[in-house]
Amino acid sequence: MQDSGTETADREPLKLKFVGALIEQLGAQLYPSATATVAELISNAWDADAQNVWVTVPLGESWKPDKEIVVLDDGHGMTRGQAQERYLVVGRKRRQEDHGKTEGGRPVHGRKGIGKLAAFGSATILDCYTVRDGKATSFRLDYDKIRQEAPGTDCLLEEEFEQEPLRAPNGRSLAKGTRISLSRLRLKRAVPKDQFVTSMSRRFSVDQTEMKVFINGEQLDRFHMDLEFRFPDKDHKPNDSVTIENNGWGVETLEDGKKVHWWIGFTKEPLKAEYLRGISILARGKMLQRPFMFQRAGGTSGQLGQEYIVGEVVADWLDLGTKVEDDLIQTNRDQLQLEDERLNALMRWGNNRLKWALRERGICRGKKAEETLSSPEIQDLLTQFTRSERQMFVGFAKKAAKIGEHDDSQMHEFIKELVNAYLKDKAVRELIESIKLEPEDFQTKFWPLVREFSLIDARRNLSIIEARLVAIESLDSAIKAGATEIPVIHKIVKKCPWLLDPRWSLMGEEVNVNTLGGKSNPEDDKETGGRLDFLFALQPSAPAKADELLVVEIKRGRKSNGSAHRVTLKEVQKLHVYVLSVKNYLASVKTNPPRISGLMIANEYTDDAKMIKTSFEKQTDVNLEFRTWSDVVDHTRRLHTGWLEVTRKAAKRYSEQEGTSSS
Repeated sequence: MQDSGTETADREPLKLKFVGALIEQLGAQLYPSATATVAELISNAWDADAQNVWVTVPLGESWKPDKEIVVLDDGHGMTRGQAQERYLVVGRKRRQEDHGKTEGGRPVHGRKGIGKLAAFGSATILDCYTVRDGKATSFRLDYDKIRQEAPGTDCLLEEEFEQEPLRAPNGRSLAKGTRISLSRLRLKRAVPKDQFVTSMSRRFSVDQTEMKVFINGEQLDRFHMDLEFRFPDKDHKPNDSVTIENNGWGVETLEDGKKVHWWIGFTKEPLKAEYLRGISILARGKMLQRPFMFQRAGGTSGQLGQEYIVGEVVADWLDLGTKVEDDLIQTNRDQLQLEDERLNALMRWGNNRLKWALRERGICRGKKAEETLSSPEIQDLLTQFTRSERQMFVGFAKKAAKIGEHDDSQMHEFIKELVNAYLKDKAVRELIESIKLEPEDFQTKFWPLVREFSLIDARRNLSIIEARLVAIESLDSAIKAGATEIPVIHKIVKKCPWLLDPRWSLMGEEVNVNTLGGKSNPEDDKETGGRLDFLFALQPSAPAKADELLVVEIKRGRKSNGSAHRVTLKEVQKLHVYVLSVKNYLASVKTNPPRISGLMIANEYTDDAKMIKTSFEKQTDVNLEFRTWSDVVDHTRRLHTGWLEVTRKAAKRYSEQEGTSSS
């Protein structure tokens, strides 16, 4: 039989209760970056009819506990009653209550009443000091305290704490306004200034005559990037229905009757930062959708050029409604609900415009490639060709420019190489002639044909590999002759780091360990104590980050009298210290430091050095490897000899095919 308490609970109506931990989901989880946090606070200033917003944020440095983010505005401020009834009500439907307009008549940015919680994405303490009608109100929101509140409990706020009067950065006293101070910052990693400012400029397009935003004393300008091409313009429009405003924006009506303003541009260099790539969507002067590609997919041809794309679309109709069911924006307010069918027309339009813009870029790049052919150097090469052959090179260059990603200098070199190869090699001539016969819509066959140009690379590689083999023999001879580490072997390795391993790219030579947080004293040899011989990095290709750093210590193979040089215990231990120094230093400055390894190249060791070397090789916390000079030289020689053989076969293949076709 149940007790009376349980029976009573069974008879009570079921209730939905909210706990303080909900703040974590609505704040820290939805706004996990400093950019998102500050953007929401700037939006609050807009809704307060501020003329100026001053943001102070630590940029380019670690976010230590004593640092603060401060957002000060000269808006209308709040009375204590307004703070309680409006600001401190989570989930207040402001647009419905205020009919979508601020006191000054601006379109309201806020919608769901949770933007204030964005502060908890970056900090655990929010101090608000606001002045209106000559009266000041202050209160503190403590993230950790709120999270501990029991279900259904009102959270009592601290109000008595010291606050400075409102003053603009120039010292001018503000009769009204609000200052939000965020402290006990949660973020640890430094935020680069350029990244933060650019991200903020993409988030807002408000008229600066209405509201100016200053970040660390510098006014936030309208989003701008240096572009190679920008569409639409008078010569490039997708159709006649697109009109172009004086500011260069295109205006167009979608299939569902809604209007958009837009531009799409392409930078000259690839945009390394993903947060910059793509088209952002704005309404009411604020970003609603982070830069994206309208969910554009496609094969290789569909993706070419996308890392150069930047643009904006303004569609105020996306954020006009006041009811929940009208909302097309996700809770965090910087992403659209892209699966909503009401956005289908916009998504189809965006996909088509991206496709059109990529095609226009190809055409424009083709024209630039044609201009490259007019350089004196290329013209001198082309004088020996017939008119039809010159036209063939022009056409090929234009098509290559549309598909490949070359800058002007690369295109220039490519055309030179192509012309020279055409002159000197019958197989290349036949290949170019076959491309010439392809129809205009030749893209499906273009890349297989271009791959045949490995012939050009193969012939060029022959001379490169042969030169490298000479360098390998030079190093081998120097080691056997007893060359010293400094300066002889150091100079050889610095000039050709691939001699030690063809995978490596040199990051530094003779790096001072003391600058990496380590300790080392000069030793009684000819080397400078405390300096790494070499610091190498293993990385795929730019702009990928180094995924492994290698500390290299090299020791001579023989002494000047011809006897073997034996590495001492102290020298082996020094390598261990160097690797630990680099490892500890990078762990202190990087969130995800690369793998650190150590390599010593030497031929002989003293007995006690051999023992410690064996011990180090078995350790798992520090990766140390020991190679002999003969191992290094033989390994590199084998790789290059194999490469030479493959290259020779590739170069000869065409001659063999010629003989077969002739017979």
